[in-house]
Amino acid sequence: MRKFFVSSDDFFYIIKTKLKKVKSIRLISTGWTNFVFEVKAKGGKYIFRFPRNNFFAEALEKECKFLRLIDKKGVGFKLPTLSLCQYKHRPYSMHKALRGKPLSQCDAKKLNNKKLAKDICKFMINLKNVKVDMPLITTGDFLENLSHVSESAGKYDLSKHMPLVSLENEGGLVLCHGDLNPGNILIRRGKMVAVLDFAFVSICSPLDDLARLLSRCSSELKQPLLFEFERSFNIQVSSSQLEALTGVWDYVEERYVAYIRKAHPDIVLPEKFS
Repeated sequence: MRKFFVSSDDFFYIIKTKLKKVKSIRLISTGWTNFVFEVKAKGGKYIFRFPRNNFFAEALEKECKFLRLIDKKGVGFKLPTLSLCQYKHRPYSMHKALRGKPLSQCDAKKLNNKKLAKDICKFMINLKNVKVDMPLITTGDFLENLSHVSESAGKYDLSKHMPLVSLENEGGLVLCHGDLNPGNILIRRGKMVAVLDFAFVSICSPLDDLARLLSRCSSELKQPLLFEFERSFNIQVSSSQLEALTGVWDYVEERYVAYIRKAHPDIVLPEKFS
């Protein structure tokens, strides 16, 4: 059964059935996994997400359930409060927009990167201690499932995941964000205030979240983040292991970008993928 949305769906109509006195609706053209709309209406600004395929429809349902079950205060930073909605048996989400600017859009030279690194590691520590009463798979299993979407654009080499799978086989798995990158961290007045997008939430080594963030963050943040991670988790991080994990994420992105170019040419990709 098709649980996803396509570009010909009447998103404006769907949105207006959920909100009163809609003032404006803007498509955010960079939505990789969902059609994303920023909506200004009576009561403030809202974000609507409509999944682009069945895989992310199921991930959206998982994310909504996860955020409903956990103690958000225990995380220490604001998280979105998602409402899971249905239109013709297809799930989509809406939530009040959180105030802040994505870290990816901030000037790293103007930030206190040492303080930011401490806040990020505080979030990771708090998250691993959160208790949630729902089954979660490993990040490795999640990425293997995602590979079935990406392989529609060409052969997918699962052996590229081995550094992550090997790490997970060593044990010591904790609750992880799964896609901790600068686009999912909100900054306000120079401080980290919120974390978004828990569609990849899973269990894994905290090293995976670190590697994911290091692969995408500014050069100014890398060293403070690595230092603070080692201090917070009381472990020595192997540079070769980090490099291998970063390689896993680079490959996952490369293959998913190929899928996007083929299946969703309307998506505006970041400059590095252009």
